[in-house]
Amino acid sequence: MNFLVPYIFLFLHSGLLSGNDSTAYPQNYFKSPLGIPVLLAGNFGEPRAGHFHAGLDIQTKQVEGLPVYAAADGYVSRVNVSSVGYGNALYVTHPNGYVTVYGHLKEFMPDLMKHLRKEQYAKKSFAIDFELKPDDFPVKQGDQIAYSGSTGSSGGPHLHFEIRDAAENPINPLLFGIKIVDQTRPLVSGLKVYAMDSLKYFSDGYRCGLNGKNGKFELQGGTIKVNCARVGLGLNTYDLMDRSDNRLGIYNLKLYKDEQLVYEYKMDKISFKDSRYVLSEIDYPVFINEDEQMYYKCFVEPGNKCPVYSHVINHGIVDLSDGAVHDIRIEASDFSGNTSIVQGKLQYDARSNLIKENKTPYLKRFDCGQPNEFRDNDIVISLPANCLFDTLYFNHSEALSTNREVYSKEHLLSSVNACFFDWFNLSIKGEKLTQHLEDKAVIVFKDAKGNEFSRGGVFKDGFVSTKAREFGLCYIKVDTIPPTITPVNIYAGKNMSKSKVIVFKIADELSGIKSFNTYLDGEWVVADYDAKSSSLIYYMDNNMKPGEHRFRVVAEDERHNSAEYVVKFNI
Repeated sequence: MNFLVPYIFLFLHSGLLSGNDSTAYPQNYFKSPLGIPVLLAGNFGEPRAGHFHAGLDIQTKQVEGLPVYAAADGYVSRVNVSSVGYGNALYVTHPNGYVTVYGHLKEFMPDLMKHLRKEQYAKKSFAIDFELKPDDFPVKQGDQIAYSGSTGSSGGPHLHFEIRDAAENPINPLLFGIKIVDQTRPLVSGLKVYAMDSLKYFSDGYRCGLNGKNGKFELQGGTIKVNCARVGLGLNTYDLMDRSDNRLGIYNLKLYKDEQLVYEYKMDKISFKDSRYVLSEIDYPVFINEDEQMYYKCFVEPGNKCPVYSHVINHGIVDLSDGAVHDIRIEASDFSGNTSIVQGKLQYDARSNLIKENKTPYLKRFDCGQPNEFRDNDIVISLPANCLFDTLYFNHSEALSTNREVYSKEHLLSSVNACFFDWFNLSIKGEKLTQHLEDKAVIVFKDAKGNEFSRGGVFKDGFVSTKAREFGLCYIKVDTIPPTITPVNIYAGKNMSKSKVIVFKIADELSGIKSFNTYLDGEWVVADYDAKSSSLIYYMDNNMKPGEHRFRVVAEDERHNSAEYVVKFNI
């Protein structure tokens, strides 16, 4: 019977050990979109700033320009080009109803590039999103459709790859049999205990250290005595992959209390409308402020409706009220079934001071699941019913600004657990706003590092109103300064005959770039824009006639301040 051993090993490491339901999806229908082994820089469902990651980020050897192939037969059904997000992206629709998405591309194949330019010139816009018919650009599995790149919001060269169902919901591509080599367990580095009784909203929880190695860990200090009868647990963990240093998201997370499964998280499928629930799934303030440490909450907050929880009892809350010692076990697994286990004992003890009270002042309680509002003479905040993940104790303070560029009081909006699923309405009363400045006014937030960002706004009846989904220090400023346009590789009279591109930098100090246009010898021409580097790039026409030419750039910000730059050059 020894001949069965390799097949048993393959079965255990095919993903079934971690409980994924790959049988529900066609196997080996899709092939890898790259001609190199699949090595991940990011995986499906990985926590990101404000969203779950909707696909696989496949490494491209830290270079651009690798061939990208159609994962299966179908047709190019959509092209989306943007300076942010997926950058240059292709969508291929397949006969079985699924759609594959290829993002951050450097460029498309020549025929499709010609069609893209035609659409851009017709609409006089670099950013464009259009659909195609089945007979326009049919493809066979393995046909090259593009080259890999780093366009849009990419942090470096890689290919973003998705598989979506007919309703445009992303599904974990590994469920379709996309092959990876992974025998590395997830890394765990700590456990956090959250109060779920009277201290729930007035404490920072308690972080427990771990002892162990090789996927087996125990809580430091033996039995953890907790001064809360009901607690939630969070595990600081991320996945690792063979031959990669990238920190990836966890596929499957299980919490057991006394051998009873009370919580399970599994990342098989996530819709874009549910993606922002990531703010509730992980300890988001820690994620943002502590180098993206991922404390996965093994409990479900009242306003978290994300459909990634396959088994939850009592919201995953651990009841210790009987005073007995209870065994807890958390299992963190990747898609290949590699698992790390954390075990320990918890006990309720009213005499313990493990979780410290942090009784911060508050002005009003905002209840989850219903509309909430706060107003005084200078500010109005209105939260819709679906905005909060949990009860929020709100505090507000205001002060006169010493900055002459600020046209309102400075307002500090604060709460210990301020994370928002949806946008809320924010209105701030203007001070010293003369009529000619009203349409230049914006609401600005300042982060902990002193960086300002605009949320825009509309002036009416003495207030500037906008939508926001964060708390912090906010106030009104005005933007009367046009964008800056800076030439990079061109100057007046320069001979550009050996140049392939003309490059500018365009940037705006406050409200942000709204639009730009480029003209060659008076005719509109398309130029590519990379928002992360503020680069505006025009690719030179090889058939440009010798002689003098005139290039013009016009940029406008969100407050309708415009600037232009004109330069003459020679070929």
